[in-house]
Amino acid sequence: MKNRVLFLAATFILIPILINAQQSPAQYSHSEISNWGKWGKEDQKGAANYITPEVIIEAAQLIKKGKTFSLAIPIDKLGPVWPGRLVPHHTMDIAGADYATGINTEPILGKMKFADDYIYMALQGSTQWDALSHGWYGDQLYNGYSEKSIVSGALGGAAKLGIENVKESLIGRGVLIDILKYKGGTLSPGYGITRADVEGALEQQGTVVKKGDIIILRTGVVPMWYNDLSSRSNYFNPQTGIVKDVVSWIKEKEISAIAADNIGVERTPNEIEPKTVSPLHGNILRDLGVYIGEIWWLEELAEDCAKDGVYEFFLASQPLNIPGAVGSPINPIAIK
Repeated sequence: MKNRVLFLAATFILIPILINAQQSPAQYSHSEISNWGKWGKEDQKGAANYITPEVIIEAAQLIKKGKTFSLAIPIDKLGPVWPGRLVPHHTMDIAGADYATGINTEPILGKMKFADDYIYMALQGSTQWDALSHGWYGDQLYNGYSEKSIVSGALGGAAKLGIENVKESLIGRGVLIDILKYKGGTLSPGYGITRADVEGALEQQGTVVKKGDIIILRTGVVPMWYNDLSSRSNYFNPQTGIVKDVVSWIKEKEISAIAADNIGVERTPNEIEPKTVSPLHGNILRDLGVYIGEIWWLEELAEDCAKDGVYEFFLASQPLNIPGAVGSPINPIAIK
């Protein structure tokens, strides 16, 4: 009897702790929007499962002009990165000037000469995808995987939900939603993009979102980094991005990924819990299994879409095959 009383007492003490540990810091509770188990208890691809072979074949039919657009910023020291991350460093190991100055007196392989270089960067230090192992709340990642599956150190990484799980995915129908154009060409710093904004821009464009789409929001934030140097002192906070009611739209539309030309897709500071960094990442990555793309470049694509009125295109945005990585730099290519 004594043991039973102790067990019940411990249960009543621990249950609130466990519940609070898994409570979302965002608007929506896990039970409201969860995609866990939708593609099986062992699933590690999340909403990328929406991109079926049929979806890719249909998306390929959007190629009409053969016109291509790179949606990546240059990987160099000059681009915006999340505060605390190192900017990319590109360095030469062997250069042509080394031969000319006599540092390398003889070619390595007979009469042939070669140049070789390295790059050191945060994997999310440029245009990139977040893996589903990048952000979570409580002690569980997407589909219930333990946070302990991500190990630190030189031999560490994400044993579950690493970016390599979608090395052949995130290819399909891309849709540009030009929020900046819809709002008249200017957005105040820290403007919160609402569901009404997203739906209004789509209606203005005459664009319909389909299951499996890769959604790309234009905010104008990344171009501001390059074009207005005075903005850099307050660039990261506040910053324009989506607010909480867009999450329900993401769930309903069954999209595979959402990207933007800003640093974190969601608004900073957020309206939910300002001291919590990027709480919507919890709902989007952890609960829905939807991929998040950041620091995209959209200017030339947006100009072309405005010109021909076509905001849908074939998009190839697969990540690098880096086992255990929680994100990956990419060079997304839109083809119209």
